[in-house]
Amino acid sequence: MRLLTKAEACRELRLSLSTLNRRIAAGDVTVKREPRGSRHRVYVMLDDDPPSNGVAADSELIAAQERIRGLEAQVELLHEQLEHERQRNAGLVDAVEVQMHPCEKHRPWWRLW
Repeated sequence: MRLLTKAEACRELRLSLSTLNRRIAAGDVTVKREPRGSRHRVYVMLDDDPPSNGVAADSELIAAQERIRGLEAQVELLHEQLEHERQRNAGLVDAVEVQMHPCEKHRPWWRLW
């Protein structure tokens, strides 16, 4: 039997504080109340041992690493697409400048029309 603060219990059970409070109110989670002046300090009582760093942790780590590799590949693809668009836009600027009259090249773009 372990006694945890509500914050520790939230982290370990992966619950929000409001969800933990609802479960305490419903009687799903056992608590121990210790008097502290006019208030009570609430401790959550857990029967099980904390999660071990065994197979579950290893599989979560492997899944996270695979997700990271996938995101890195996606970022690389987006960088390539961005560079392609930059080159394309530079080519369009060159094409527009070739078609412009020599006098128009020195005027600001907002005065061309």
